Amino acid sequence: MSKKNDDFFSEKKPWSIIKDQLLACYLKPYFAKILATQRPAFYVDGFAGKGMFDDGKPGSPVIALEIISESLLNTKFRSAGISSCFIELNYAEDLRNNISKYTDVQIIKGKYEDKIEEQLAGKQSQNVFLYIDPYGIKSLHFSVFEKLSSKKFHSIEILVNLNTFGFIREACNVMHTNFDIEGLEDIVEFDDASNGNKQKSIANLTEVAGGEYWKEIIMDYKVGHINGYEAEKQFSEKYCQKLGEHFGYVLNMPIRLNPKQRPKYRMIHATNHAQGCALMNDNMCKRWEALQGIQNQGHICLFGEDVENKLIDKAGVQKEILEVLSSHTDYIDIDVFHAEFVSKYGVRFPTGDICKELEHLYNDSKVKVKRTPEVTKKTGRPSKFWTTGRGQTVKVRC
Repeated sequence: MSKKNDDFFSEKKPWSIIKDQLLACYLKPYFAKILATQRPAFYVDGFAGKGMFDDGKPGSPVIALEIISESLLNTKFRSAGISSCFIELNYAEDLRNNISKYTDVQIIKGKYEDKIEEQLAGKQSQNVFLYIDPYGIKSLHFSVFEKLSSKKFHSIEILVNLNTFGFIREACNVMHTNFDIEGLEDIVEFDDASNGNKQKSIANLTEVAGGEYWKEIIMDYKVGHINGYEAEKQFSEKYCQKLGEHFGYVLNMPIRLNPKQRPKYRMIHATNHAQGCALMNDNMCKRWEALQGIQNQGHICLFGEDVENKLIDKAGVQKEILEVLSSHTDYIDIDVFHAEFVSKYGVRFPTGDICKELEHLYNDSKVKVKRTPEVTKKTGRPSKFWTTGRGQTVKVRC
């Protein structure tokens, strides 16, 4: 049975800290780049909570608003502006009190799934960032993402906290299947007064998943073809594939506190913008490295593991690079390459490490590189940079 969250805000749990670090470390460079477009930005937190925990630690609203304030102070494009909207059903008044000092903020009392489309209406010319960190799974209607992806925003990025094990557990309940993974009692599923029934109907689960693919996964688990951990992993992969039908690039990072532990949650990022995808990949890699340091108590692992706890086969990376590039007949922007690469092969290492492998391939005459400018201003020698920005571009091809 899932746990009520009557004391959810009494203290900030370790996995909440990790999630908020992921958000915070991405928002800083995100707002810097978005403000440079000189178009307004609109930040939305769909499940804002109180804004502060009772132990004094900041929640995602305060963290985001602090970064917004800093971003506007540190840019010459502040006239574009960043407005924000926080949707909260149960703690709207607490939230209002906790963020009262910030300006250009809307607090909407209500359910995310009822309010989100209304709040994004008329924002097509803006840069939209949507943070969705729900108490459980029942409010994550996939149809909302489908509708948002079809709207012509100047840009839209979504960061979702998906409780995948919570979904599998509820799916097992509906399909009359015993779910035998231990340690799930602390998975939070919010139970409000209007809905005391924790069972999810098949229709509701399909609405959350965005399709019926989950049924086959549960049946495979029921007959013993896969275990609960594999069922969770297959569901997260299928979910990301479904998101990929509506967004150009999708990344997936499990949040776990111990190396071999099941993921507490999965943070999923979806965008149509290659640079945003590459930036989030690097952010997720940094968070993963920090997590490994905590998990290993400062000891360095001899063999690197990716976010799914698989050993990284760096010998195969160059082959993977060539596979991505071979799908194009002409040069592609380096950020497009990075976004396609990490979307296909997952979060494993930062784009700087990928560029080192590109350098090896270039030296072996397996990859061509086109840089602008071709030579440096100071020395007149051929340029060697691997990043796009500030008057320089990099394009690659097989």
